[in-house]
Amino acid sequence: MFKFDEEQKFREYLSSKDIGIHTPKLISGSSEGGAAVFNLEYKNGNCACLAQSPQPHKQLAICGGFRHVLEVGDVFRAEDSNTHMHLCEFVGLDAEMEIMRHYFEICDIVDGLFVELFRHLNENWKMELDAINRQYPFEPVKYLESILRLSYEEGIQLLKPDV
Repeated sequence: MFKFDEEQKFREYLSSKDIGIHTPKLISGSSEGGAAVFNLEYKNGNCACLAQSPQPHKQLAICGGFRHVLEVGDVFRAEDSNTHMHLCEFVGLDAEMEIMRHYFEICDIVDGLFVELFRHLNENWKMELDAINRQYPFEPVKYLESILRLSYEEGIQLLKPDV
């Protein structure tokens, strides 16, 4: 049996920067507009539903003074689908943070997280990646140790056609 530890790697990396929270999964109303909910009758005939997202609770934690929060937890979506690949229930890896000075603060967190995950997969799942590659050939994931950052002007120059 495989040991899936990417969730632990997510927690481990972000826990050094964030505070882990556990949000309610049974709530009084929709937690995310537009997504269908699993409704159920609760105490004394009141309605409840399964949470579609921890987003409102993460934002409340940020407003309450926590600079960074994370949660690994179940998410429920009661959406109809015409495909067997639709997910009604999944484990979400969620993080929220306050920006103090610049959005690069988020880039630093995301950049570090993905580099850590890619490194972890390459080092700890080599046999599995080799087995998949034999059946479905693929190029190894290439990534920078640090995210590429461009100024607005540099980005505009890259978008201009060569004249």
